[in-house]
Amino acid sequence: MGALQQASSLTYALDIGTRTIAGIVLERQENMYRILASKIIEQEPGAMQDGQIHDIARVARTIRRVTSDLEGKLGVISQQVAVAAAGRTLKTAVGSTSYPISPVEPIDIPTVQALEMQAVLRARESLNSHADAGPRAAANWASAYIFVAYSPMTYYLDNEPIGSLIGHRGANIGVDVIVTFLPRVVIDSLSASLNTAGLEMASLTLEPIAAIQAAIPPSMRRLNLALIDVGAGTSDIALTKDGTVFAYGMVSVAGDEITEALCQHYLLDFSEGERLKRQFQRKERLRVENVLGQRIQPRLDEVAAIIRSSVEALATTIGQEVYRLGDSAPQAVICIGGGSLTPYFPEALARSLELPANLVAVRGREAIPDVKGFDDILSGPDCITPIAIALNGTTAASVFMPLTVNGRAVRLLSISAPTIKEALMAAGIGLKELKGKPGAALTLTVNGEVKVIPGSMGEAAVIRMGNEIAALDTPIGNHADITIEPPRPGKDAAPSLQDIVDIPPSLSIRWNERELTIPPIILRNGEIASPTDKVVDRDMIGIIPRKHLGDIIRWLQDRGEIIGTTPLHYTLNGRRAIYRQGISIQVNGQQANDEMELSNGDVLHVAPESERLTIGRLHELWSEELISDTHHHSISITFNRQPMTLQQDTGWKYTRRGEPATSEELIHDGDEISITPAISSEEPNFILNDIFRHPDFELPQPQAGGTLRILLNGEPAGFTSPIKDGDEVEIVWASFPS
Repeated sequence: MGALQQASSLTYALDIGTRTIAGIVLERQENMYRILASKIIEQEPGAMQDGQIHDIARVARTIRRVTSDLEGKLGVISQQVAVAAAGRTLKTAVGSTSYPISPVEPIDIPTVQALEMQAVLRARESLNSHADAGPRAAANWASAYIFVAYSPMTYYLDNEPIGSLIGHRGANIGVDVIVTFLPRVVIDSLSASLNTAGLEMASLTLEPIAAIQAAIPPSMRRLNLALIDVGAGTSDIALTKDGTVFAYGMVSVAGDEITEALCQHYLLDFSEGERLKRQFQRKERLRVENVLGQRIQPRLDEVAAIIRSSVEALATTIGQEVYRLGDSAPQAVICIGGGSLTPYFPEALARSLELPANLVAVRGREAIPDVKGFDDILSGPDCITPIAIALNGTTAASVFMPLTVNGRAVRLLSISAPTIKEALMAAGIGLKELKGKPGAALTLTVNGEVKVIPGSMGEAAVIRMGNEIAALDTPIGNHADITIEPPRPGKDAAPSLQDIVDIPPSLSIRWNERELTIPPIILRNGEIASPTDKVVDRDMIGIIPRKHLGDIIRWLQDRGEIIGTTPLHYTLNGRRAIYRQGISIQVNGQQANDEMELSNGDVLHVAPESERLTIGRLHELWSEELISDTHHHSISITFNRQPMTLQQDTGWKYTRRGEPATSEELIHDGDEISITPAISSEEPNFILNDIFRHPDFELPQPQAGGTLRILLNGEPAGFTSPIKDGDEVEIVWASFPS
């Protein structure tokens, strides 16, 4: 009674397992805890399977027996009970999602958080087999599972894997996440069993959460550690890193795998297989009875080989799940649960994770030094979970945090410092409820180049906790009241031509004694358009400055400024062109052709004419372009150390429709004209005498008594000496000494 008198509180905890139900009454003292009573009773057959309650009435009867035994030892105990849901009931699923974004803005943290939340919802949908059964089922799937935790696996930027999205730019982002959920039916069945036994749920946690809180205190969770709870039918896994528990998992293999292997080899029923396994573990004499009633004494080395093979398979399966959950091996592993006592298991798990053997340890009661009492009964690694459940119950709080989201009650599993992000994921809220949908973009082709015009970005939802504006990473507490003001979609892109295209400036010229401003050609899907016209998706836009004379004349004709002309189509030296009969066109006082480019300030003169177009007049119109075709009839030399270019007057040769023609012949519509130099040889023939016809030639001043000397490349030459490109010519007066 002295211990009871000193107790500040008593906690009644139940570990409701598949095989047994363990009850513990824990007393909280100043700096420690003491177990005052404990009772373990086997479950009735068929009451539970793989951690899930199947028969509420049978489980309730066993709970009443445990409670009655404890009350017989201590008197009246609390009807408020701390319990835990089995870790083997946890469900994991992979969720994937992608989302288009503006390629202009860098990706920020809230965008990535919203993307991850949407992937969590995709994972939850994959767990619900009735998600496509109709509107009612789709509305209920969010309440079927309680969100526990998630971990990103792979991010994608424009469909390519990337380590981190933050700060990058792109058109599409995506993520794969692994998510852990607890089916709500597990909690409901636990609550129903307790109520049937006349008890109430005071606190609720998960077995791996309780175990990790007891075996790995917060001060150790900055390390990358794994807690493996090896039970009979399943093995629970919890991983820590950076101060938090970041992943949970379960594999449906455990200690029973070894028992089954022994049963298969020696034809034993399950209880005899368990007996043989314990005899080997305790180094006792091996003696069992098979299903034929024969008493056998298995050889020690044979049993060791069977156990070792099964343990290797068990360790490999657990190691693969640890890798999948954490993407790498942990720094160390702590093993608890009765299955962790299986011979050879720690060494096999170390090999599976490629860790030194001393970094995989089995922990028993020594892992919880602040709890005293019943050390002889509750001593091994299988006692960690029931004691941990009782310790969790001493806080008189549930690990499930009550809160409301948009007026709806939500229970959040607060395994670490929860934020609004976790609350929204628990409520089934994802990307579309948070991110304003961007307006539709337009895809255009401008002068042959594809151009994307994005719509405006939507406005994000406003999140409030109480009356205060909050963010996704805002911490929350019990009974938090969270509301979300819906996001606003962005506006679809609907620009005008002048909003998206750099329209070149108009051409300003003088025409018929007045200033004329000529805009560029703007085409939309082949039709003339205005700068203020709105564009639509897939439009083909063409912007062409009006600089060529032909474009300007056509523009004047379209405006009715020039009338009465007859277009004459012809081909000159393979180039197609148009001549407008009935008008005379001059630019800055010179005859001009359609291909001539005009500049600001040029003077355009258009006047009626009756004279028809001849080959000679056509030659005048194209004189500058034709001169450029005669460059091979000129050479560059050096005369008296100064550069000089000599040109030959070669004359011209005309043809019309392939036949020789004269300059006076008229040109008809469709004619093919050629105007070429009369000399067809590629090498021009120049003589030294051609220098004297150059406009810049100056004869050196004569000197009295001197003699005129002509040198070609340093050698004496005469007036008829041939010269070629690059030659050096000197003409000087040389005087003779007296």
